[in-house]
Amino acid sequence: MLIFHQLALEELQDAFNWYEGQRQGLGIEFMDAIDEVVQLILSNPASFPKAYQQRRKALPVRFPFFVIYELHGDVILIVAIIHASRNPKRWQGR
Repeated sequence: MLIFHQLALEELQDAFNWYEGQRQGLGIEFMDAIDEVVQLILSNPASFPKAYQQRRKALPVRFPFFVIYELHGDVILIVAIIHASRNPKRWQGR
């Protein structure tokens, strides 16, 4: 099962809006890249490196955003979708 933290959903929406504001359709391309990396996480969740404690990170192709997630048995919790240049302390407390 896949669950998104509310703040991760907000980050995803903010990034989509920003990219879409840069060029129509770029937001959709961003969402497609995020979807691809989420599918990879779902297919093999333990294959990505640990980022902080038990949290792992995956980087989509082409866009500088990390998908930060935790494994809880059969549940994958997406904790953050954050630009790679952001301070990691922004999501570590979640």
